Amino acid sequence: MGNTPPTAPLAIRLATPDDIDIINYLDSFSTSPTRNIHREMQKYFGSVDPSTHERTLIFLAEADGTPVGKAELMLPPADGSGAGSSTGYVKRVVVQPDYRGAGVARRLMEHIIQCARSEHGLDAIDLHVWEGNTSAIRLYESLGFQLQHRELYFRLPL
Repeated sequence: MGNTPPTAPLAIRLATPDDIDIINYLDSFSTSPTRNIHREMQKYFGSVDPSTHERTLIFLAEADGTPVGKAELMLPPADGSGAGSSTGYVKRVVVQPDYRGAGVARRLMEHIIQCARSEHGLDAIDLHVWEGNTSAIRLYESLGFQLQHRELYFRLPL
């Protein structure tokens, strides 16, 4: 199906605990390189410190009732203790391979941006993207995201 729009309208909804298998299934299609880093180190390398985010909303995109994509929005604590800002964090944007290039990730991101702005009153949204993921970078830039800095990650194989 790649690069052709879904034949059915795309529906986006919040995931529930009943969707764990669907979430794991969609996560299996992630093209991001995985890192085998101790959990405490993950807070530093490319992840978000969980103490600055209260909860995560998982959005599922479905075409004809079939899950075809997902994205997560981490929300800062409601009491404002998230380092004095109301900045959310988007992570794990994944689209099933047959639906890539069909606008699913764009629709998910537009939904998240609207939700972050209108329902949660966020001032900004941050995200990380792998430098080689040029299609995602183009998408994020087209939505108004601006590069803040580059991060280098080194490893010495022994």
